Formats: sequence, structure tokens, C-alpha cells
Amino acid sequence: MSRTALITLIAALAALAPLSGAAAAAPTPTATPAPAVVASLLTRIYRGDDGGVLYLRQLGGTVYGFGEHPGRKYAYVLTGTVGGDLITGSWWDVPKGARDKRGSLRLRFAQFGATLVRSGGHDLGPQVFTAIPANGIPWPNRQAAGFQATRQSDLDGAFLGDDASRHYVREIAGDVVWVGERAAQPQERPGWATVFVGTRKSNGAFAGTYVDVPKGLASESGPFGAAFVGAKRELMLSQPGVDRTDRLAPDYALAWDRFASGISGALSGNAVGWAYAIAHEGAVLRSGAGGARRTAADGGRLAFTTKTRAQTASAAKTINAAALLKALREAGLDVDTKVQSFLPSCWQRGTGVATLTFRQILNHTSGLPKVSCNFGDGYECLVKMIKAGRTEPRTRSYNTHAYDLLRFLVPAVVDRKGTMAQVELLKCKNTAGVLNRKVSERFVRYVFRQVLEPIGVEASYHAAGEFSLNYDEDRPALKGDRPRDDFFVRGGSGKLAMSAVEYVRFLSALDRGLIVPKGLVESMKGSSNDNRLGFDSSVRGVAGEYHRKTGSCPDFPGTTGGCTTVAVVFPGDVQVYVTTNSTNNDYTGSLTSIVVSAFENALR
Repeated sequence: MSRTALITLIAALAALAPLSGAAAAAPTPTATPAPAVVASLLTRIYRGDDGGVLYLRQLGGTVYGFGEHPGRKYAYVLTGTVGGDLITGSWWDVPKGARDKRGSLRLRFAQFGATLVRSGGHDLGPQVFTAIPANGIPWPNRQAAGFQATRQSDLDGAFLGDDASRHYVREIAGDVVWVGERAAQPQERPGWATVFVGTRKSNGAFAGTYVDVPKGLASESGPFGAAFVGAKRELMLSQPGVDRTDRLAPDYALAWDRFASGISGALSGNAVGWAYAIAHEGAVLRSGAGGARRTAADGGRLAFTTKTRAQTASAAKTINAAALLKALREAGLDVDTKVQSFLPSCWQRGTGVATLTFRQILNHTSGLPKVSCNFGDGYECLVKMIKAGRTEPRTRSYNTHAYDLLRFLVPAVVDRKGTMAQVELLKCKNTAGVLNRKVSERFVRYVFRQVLEPIGVEASYHAAGEFSLNYDEDRPALKGDRPRDDFFVRGGSGKLAMSAVEYVRFLSALDRGLIVPKGLVESMKGSSNDNRLGFDSSVRGVAGEYHRKTGSCPDFPGTTGGCTTVAVVFPGDVQVYVTTNSTNNDYTGSLTSIVVSAFENALR
């Protein structure tokens, strides 16, 4: 379903949610509202006799509330109707706390609403609530989910809005309730805190009522509608009348140490050298390394660390695909633009090249032949590929060296006139490799300065600083392979060196929409063959779809070692990168399976 169709659906669902006075509860409380209720009598902040806080909002004869006690690890949403001096209704724990109960509500109020006393129903914690001023409490801040599910059929857990708001959702017995809070600094009162009370419809979508409660500064209310984004455990959300988040993505609670140890435990002692880094919401939360970046065979052992720059292999394709998408967007173009006018005019075009698009190169449906570009003149390899034309089936077929065309295409998109002038000046002759070098310098400059440097990430094509050699785990007596001086003139499909921490910072920035907009990032990760631009096929796991890019350093004739890498994007703004500097490693399974297993074992 398209985004437009989703918005139409959830707006229609929102319109179906009835309002009683300013808002209505779902499910409907059992008591009948008294006709003479003062509209704002119970709109207050209350302190519970156990130290908890209740933020209550009255709309006509209906109340909505959110209660929390971080110390006792409970948080709940309530709704009820007012009759005389009595509130009757229901409450549900939400996963801002660890308690996961629900029950009926019966509170009696006195002193014109200044005191609430539990007079029945199920025990939600406090027995007595006393009204306090807004400056009488510290404002409890965000929490990891105290309980969670991972299925579309159960929404329990924390969700992150695309405006950085945080939502704690509970679904049970057809009811869907939650509290959402606008992002705020610790101890700062949020701009809004909102209770949602609704139900899941037969079509799997949701409808109900939202009401701002006085933990926040806002006081809006109205109907809401929500629907799943395809097969993802994500929601498109509509709240007519307010300009707030319209998309919620799961923010899974993870045991981060367990996640890290799952990776390090699988790699330790099973590769010559290795490193990993885990990022969440823009921060590197865990990283580790082990083994050697240089062995005794090369003059003395040096430790492999999280700062060691190692070959990213084909994981560089994700970076280069992002660079091309950024360049296209800045030029007002898209991935379905035809490539032909960005190729040197002196390159002979083969069959079908006139119809070739940037998308088809990035998603491996170009149909270009898989010519060898590993040795000899890398420039002539590209010329040969275009001259041969689209001779292969135009279905997805991994063609690593078609990505080497990005070395010419990115500079041509960024500055077509200048790039082509350089090609024409040299009359398309790559004498002594000068033409390839000049254009490659433009490519590297754009990737480094326009893609990586703005997000604080560095990379290299050379053996500089703390770099790694590549080895064969089975042949420890052999010397390792080091980055070659000509790697940068062979860029596009690989050859780029980065540390684990540097790469995961790139991956996190990409996933968060800091390099290209989130919509483009989603197309990069997309499961269909039309997308997957710089990514491999995804993995379906217990928490949804995991998007990955793997890499390996080829075992060229004359080399004595290789490498393996994997980059994985998980739901909940979690990114992982793992690298090893050896082939024939002894770990069980693949790097992908190691990372996926560690993630799923870390889900709380």
C-alpha cells in the first residue's frame, strides 16, 4: 500500500472514532456521567501515597490519565466516566514500566477533586492521590520498554516517532492503549504527553481517541487512526488537528552487553583479527575487537582494535550507493534517470545501454557482463563493459564490477561539464592511467568530503595509520596482503578501508536520514528487486526484517589472504558492523547469522 493510501485509510479510521463531549473512551466505561460535572474539576497532577504520579485530564464526563512510578517500575493508562463523586472505568499497564497488569477502576474524589481515594476495582498501586502543583515533581523521562512483543499481532513495547517522540504501547484483548511523550531533556516537562485509547479493527487497523494529559504543556484531544506499514511492525498514525509524528517504529529493549558478547564470543579465537560496533539512535553503544591486525609473519604482532582500518570489501557499495543517491538528488534527478548522458561520449555503447538507468546498476539488474576488473587497466575494464552492452538477463544478478562505474558516474552527476571536459582533454586516452586517476580523485573527493566528513567519519584507500593486513586463518606462516597504492583508482565496488566504529557511524547516519532522506534510505533497503540499492537481500527474523550488506575480499591469484564483513540494519534504529581480516575463519555459520543470533538473544 502506498503512503498516500495509508494516510487516506487512517484518516478515515480516525473519523470513525466517536467523541463524547470533547473525546470518548474506548472501551466505553460502565458508569453514566453526571449532568452537572464541572468540566475541568479533575484536570490535575496528583501525587500517589506510594510516591507515584498521576496526570489526569477531564473532558466533560470522561477522564483520561497516565500514571507512573519509575522507582517501582510501573506505568499505566486509565480512562473512566464521572458519576457524582465517583470515577469508574479501566486501567492498563503500559511498557514504560515492567509491570504488565490491567484492571477495573473505581476512584472516589473529594475536596472539589483535590483528593482521589481508591474505593474498589483492581489495585493499580496508590490508594490515595493528592493534587500537587506542576512544579512539585521532577518530570520522569524516557525508559526502555519494560516488556515487549515482536509480532504484528501484539503491539506491546516502545515505539519511536519520526519526531523523536516516544510511545509506550499495550495491546490486550482487543484494546490498544498507549502513552506518547514528546522528546525532552532529562527533568524537562515535555511539550505534550498524550494518552491513546482505542481498539484494533477487523482489518488490522486501529481507531480511537487521543487526549493530552497535564504531564505535557499541550491540551489537545480528538480521534486517531493508525495502520501498519505493509508487513512491517510500524504504524502510520493520524491525529487530526495537531502536527505531530505520523510514523511509529519499534524501539526494542535490548540487553546491550549480551548483544555484544554474542558477537565477540563467536569471533574470539576464530579469525586472525576482528572488530564489531553496535549503534543505537545515533550513538555507538558497544564495540570490541580481538586478534591481530599484523602477525609475526610480517615482522611482529600488532593488535586489531576498534580503530583499526580494515577492508570493507563490498560493504563499500552501500556507501557508494548513498553517494550516488545524494548526488542525483542534489542535481534534481532520481534513480530512474538514464545513465547514457553521464558516460563519456567516446565510450562505445553496446546493446541496451541507451535504456540503462542508475537504479539498474545499483540493484544489480543492469544486464551488463561480469567482466574481470581485478587486474590490468581498471579504466579499460569499464570501457569494455559498456561496449559489450546489456547482454545478460536483466533480472537481479550480482555484478560487483558494474559498481565500479560509480567511479565515473558520481563525478559526472555532480559536475557533468567539468568531468566530461577532463575526459575530452585527454581524448579518452588513459595513458599511464592519468584519466582514470583524475576522475577517481573527483569520486573519492565527493565521497569523503560530501558524504563521510559531514557525519564525522573518515576512511582511506591507502595503507595509512592503524591499518590491517589480510590473512588466511589456515596458513599463519604466510605474510598478509596490504592495501595497494592503486586501490583508489579501482573504487566503486570495494577497496575502501574503515574501522568498525567509523563504518557503523556511517550506517547509523544513513539509516537516520542524515545523508539522504529517509524515503530514499527505505528504497535502498527495500525487499523488492526494484530497490535494494546498495544492500543485499534482507533476513526475516523474530523482530521483523533485517537489512544487510555483506562483503569479502576476493582471493586473487598471488594473494595470501582475504577478509569478511557484514553491515546489518535492525528495526528500532539499531545498526551493526562486523569485520575480520582473514579468510577460512573458524567461526560457525556466517557473520550475518552471528549478528542476527546475537541481536535476537539480546531482546528482552
